[in-house]
Amino acid sequence: MGFDPEQVGRMSRWQFMACLDGYARANGAGPSQNAPRKMSIERMRELGIEVE
Repeated sequence: MGFDPEQVGRMSRWQFMACLDGYARANGAGPSQNAPRKMSIERMRELGIEVE
């Protein structure tokens, strides 16, 4: 995130976690934005996958 150990040491836990959350969001982390969707049984059958 770019902080040196002294800066991290001066931060409260809340401040550090807020920075971590912002850094993660800015770099693509987030709830299910890029998460793959589950494939339906019908689609699996269309692709030739045998489903019980």
